[in-house]
Amino acid sequence: MIEVGTHAPEFEADGLRDQRVRLSARRGTIVWLAFFRFASCPLCNYRVHEMVERWEEFAERDFQLLAVFQSPAERLREFVAKQSPPFELIADPEMALYDLYGLGSSVSAALSANVMAKGMKAAFTSGIRLLALPDGPATRVPADFFIDRRGVVRESYLGKDIADHVPLEQADAFLRSQGV
Repeated sequence: MIEVGTHAPEFEADGLRDQRVRLSARRGTIVWLAFFRFASCPLCNYRVHEMVERWEEFAERDFQLLAVFQSPAERLREFVAKQSPPFELIADPEMALYDLYGLGSSVSAALSANVMAKGMKAAFTSGIRLLALPDGPATRVPADFFIDRRGVVRESYLGKDIADHVPLEQADAFLRSQGV
C-alpha cells in the first residue's frame, strides 16, 4: 500500500462524468481517493448511500472525491450511479489503480463476523441483491487515501474487512486539518 508522505501515483482512468480522469489535473485541490469493491456489492452501495445522505456536510468544501470501483462503466451505471452520487465514479475493471496503489484482497477480511451483519443491512438499505455476481475479487478490501494540494498522500485507511471504510468523521477531521 502506498505510504503516507509519498507522492500519490499519477493515473488516468475512465470516469462516468469526465471522459478521462487524471489525478494530476486535480493538483491544487485536496483529493479523497476512495477504493471500493465491485459495483453490485451491497456493502459498497450502502457506503455510497451513507456518503450521499451526508453529502451536505461536505458539499461546500474545496475538495474532490474520486470513487474507484473494480467494475466496468456499464455496471457502475446499473448499480452505483442510480444513487446519483455527487462525486466522480471511476471504472477500473482491469484493477490497474488497485495495483498501482498496492491494494489487495483478503479471505479472512471477507469472512469477518462484522461483514454478515453489515451485509444484510446494506442489502436491505441499498436494494442490492446479496447474490449479484462480482466484477473481480469478492475478497477485495476497501481503502481510502487523502491527498494534499501538492499531490502527497497525507492519510490513508485500509479497511479491517470488506465492509470497512474510513469513518466519515475521520474524513471530516482530515479536511478540516487542511483548511477545507
